[in-house]
Amino acid sequence: MVMEIPFDVANIPGPETGEVAPPEVIGSYISGAKRPLLVVGSELLRDDFFLDIAIEIGKKGIPIAATGHSVKRFVEKGYREEVYYYNLHELTNCLRDPNWKGLDGAGNYDFVIFYGIIYYYASQMLSCLKNFATDPLVRTVSIDRYYHPNARMSFTNVMTWMEGEYKDMLNKLVESIKG
Repeated sequence: MVMEIPFDVANIPGPETGEVAPPEVIGSYISGAKRPLLVVGSELLRDDFFLDIAIEIGKKGIPIAATGHSVKRFVEKGYREEVYYYNLHELTNCLRDPNWKGLDGAGNYDFVIFYGIIYYYASQMLSCLKNFATDPLVRTVSIDRYYHPNARMSFTNVMTWMEGEYKDMLNKLVESIKG
């Protein structure tokens, strides 16, 4: 039997680690953000449910930065409302800059939600934003199935055999976002 690990033990998050938060709490923070952004990756393509969750979050008025080849599925589903294709590494560098005008030209984002990004990529991008962003007002959250210590808030670890629980958490999150 293969055991899953809660987070990459080779990644040292430092003295400040993110809080584990339930979906409703994360949803209330997203609702209170002035300029939230959902950053998605290819991991959400493993099941249409996960893509549908991203679309439901987008329908709440939250723009989506689709990284890697994830943008293709949004196009195939016919959802093009505020979905922008962007390279994850470049996007992270832009988010660090308080003078960046954002994907829509209206300014940088204050709350960034990471979802469906390969764990080790997300971990490094979250670490960069946590430790090197010149604008300390950029907050990050992870709604992936594994805890991310470099995010300000994160879901708890949800192992593969608990897929139903993870889907319930995502549904609760969408329900709790006021849009």
